[in-house]
Amino acid sequence: MSSLDLVHDVIDRQLVDRAGEKMGRVDGVTLELRDGEPPRVAELLIGGSVLADRVGRWAVLLTRGFAAITRVQPRVTRIPFAVVQEIASTITLDVEGKDTTAMRSEQWLDRIVCAIPGGESRDGKAEK
Repeated sequence: MSSLDLVHDVIDRQLVDRAGEKMGRVDGVTLELRDGEPPRVAELLIGGSVLADRVGRWAVLLTRGFAAITRVQPRVTRIPFAVVQEIASTITLDVEGKDTTAMRSEQWLDRIVCAIPGGESRDGKAEK
């Protein structure tokens, strides 16, 4: 791909790992500035705090409030752009999603859902 429209082709696009598991959506990007050359995408950013910064002040306050209530601090996952395999309707990465912090909130929610009688985790395992 010779050119890329970051807003149209990358931001808010679903990320999937090499096994096809969803990892969340791209909330932001980091650009690398180089002397005498055009900027290039260095990282894809995933995390509620990144999205909140992009959306506006009220979202930042909501994110901070959620972190205070749940005691889960927002964390930004940085995915090197070098691991991007394909940009199509989804962005396919050459990583295992479970090995990144991108899946942290899903794992937390899995624990909550499994604590509910009859609840099942994403992998279909029910709480005993």
